[in-house]
Amino acid sequence: MNLAVSPGRTLAACLAFLLIGMGVSQSAKADPDPPASIDVTATGAVPNDGQDDTLAVVAAFEKCRTEKAQGVLFPKGRYDFHEGANPKSPRMSLPVVDMHGIVINGQGSEFIFHGITGCSSFGNCSGITVKNAVIDWERPPFSVGTITATGDDWFEVEVFPEFPVKGGETVQAMMDYEPDTGLPCRHGLDFYCLENPMQTELVRPQVLRVRTAFEHPPVTVGKLAVLRHQVYAFNACTSVHCKNMTFENITVYTCPGMGFIGVNSENVTLDRCTVQPKPGTRRLISATADGSHFGGCTGDIILRDCLFDGQGDDAINMKSGLFLNIEQLVDEHTVLARHNLNMASMPDPGDTMELMPQDTLLAYGTVRVRSAAMEPDGHTHRLVFEEPIPKEVKPGDMLANASKLPRARITNCTFQRNRARGMLIQIRDTVVEGCTFRDITSAGVLIIAETVHFYESIPARHVVLRNNTFEHCNYGAAMARGVISIEGITPGWKDAPLPGVFRDITIEHNKIDRSDNTGIFVTGTDTALIRGNEIIAMCDKPTQDRCAAAIHIESSRNIRIEGNQAEQARQGAGCKTVLELSANNIADTITTAENKGF
Repeated sequence: MNLAVSPGRTLAACLAFLLIGMGVSQSAKADPDPPASIDVTATGAVPNDGQDDTLAVVAAFEKCRTEKAQGVLFPKGRYDFHEGANPKSPRMSLPVVDMHGIVINGQGSEFIFHGITGCSSFGNCSGITVKNAVIDWERPPFSVGTITATGDDWFEVEVFPEFPVKGGETVQAMMDYEPDTGLPCRHGLDFYCLENPMQTELVRPQVLRVRTAFEHPPVTVGKLAVLRHQVYAFNACTSVHCKNMTFENITVYTCPGMGFIGVNSENVTLDRCTVQPKPGTRRLISATADGSHFGGCTGDIILRDCLFDGQGDDAINMKSGLFLNIEQLVDEHTVLARHNLNMASMPDPGDTMELMPQDTLLAYGTVRVRSAAMEPDGHTHRLVFEEPIPKEVKPGDMLANASKLPRARITNCTFQRNRARGMLIQIRDTVVEGCTFRDITSAGVLIIAETVHFYESIPARHVVLRNNTFEHCNYGAAMARGVISIEGITPGWKDAPLPGVFRDITIEHNKIDRSDNTGIFVTGTDTALIRGNEIIAMCDKPTQDRCAAAIHIESSRNIRIEGNQAEQARQGAGCKTVLELSANNIADTITTAENKGF
């Protein structure tokens, strides 16, 4: 067939002629262009009127779905969302399910929430970009004020008027802060009582008496207190079983939970996102829990040019899931297992699970999941494996999902004024580069596997920490051993006894400046390079004898320490030595070269 184009005839015209000749119309072959984004004002939302916009915005998303539009558009303004306003989802204002390839553009709008409700959740979505919006709560889920009196089992807080209280508010967590800097107090208070919250009564206008039914260090009059009324569960942006999710230029001033969450999702990007206390206010925290949290994800987790400021917990937590403790060997292919805190961490068929004892955290075998189901009690996992279970498996051993592991790339981000860790790494391909960690009460970066309380997994490998700056980290109530801390913790708060829990760690060209504990603390590691770091003002007020060195290495092997600068004279008052190598290392595999000061 000759498709040569004759003079005066376009190729498009020839193709059209050919299709008509074949009995196929152009309209039948060409899909119509999808409609433009749905404007939320077209479905009833009215910015800046102070009225609830929940159902109008939900209608805009539904219209976007039915019309297969390109996205949802918010004319710039303030939109209000109230707890319970969506009867189908009273505690999650904007659920988005099974939507694909759309852009949600706030155009700089403020989304203001009222009550205890989540902001937005995405389920089974793909190719969604959410951008250009500010998320806040009219009445934050916490109160801030001055501690004015104390007793044996109570203390009083004069709450600032912008946090109205009436008595009877429960308190799930409390911390004390310095009134001059607004930072958490050095080695200060950190009360957590999620299951049995502290009770309050109003003793005079804006003064709460908080009852403490547990032993605790003294509460100091004159310090500031942050009373978190809600800590977890009601998040700003959650993605569950999603693919290719992008959050761009989103600011979260607060939420009664976490800022950004990815659960069992593939490819999540945060680009120029911010979680911080609202500027110009006396708020001392932002999100009441983590700034971001990723569990069971795959693909790429990318955070670039983000700011995490004043979280109530970690700025970033990345994990494969949760350790499941084997409770019963049902047959040669089947076990019953559960998490320490009765949380669900269900693998998918085909996932590979590593087997390891709690007391060493060293994997000794793997099994592939054939099927997984939850028992009627709601927390016991029945797991059936393709292969016979290794004969050495015994009740109490753990299963960790080695398939739900993303690559993480975190660049040019700032972490500051955070209650806990800057970052928790519990995955196996992470690069953190060009970031700043400032005024973090615990470790700047904590690489951890523990079998004491949270039982989060999996022991990390292939981690690179490069060209980062750490300033004034690890000084608060819940300190780690190091500013950069690699810790395998086994039952009874014992350290991992053998190398190999963590593997292939690179810590290079970082500046670590000012900490009460160690600069770099390493346990249970096989193969690490510690190179070209500048370490000053460490160990100013150590919490343990093992935290009195600028660099501490134990139960490890194949560690190379070279080209670092850490002179004794530049360290803190409690620093006893620059480099401490414990006796339980494999000594002949640890080498040092061209370091200054040791």
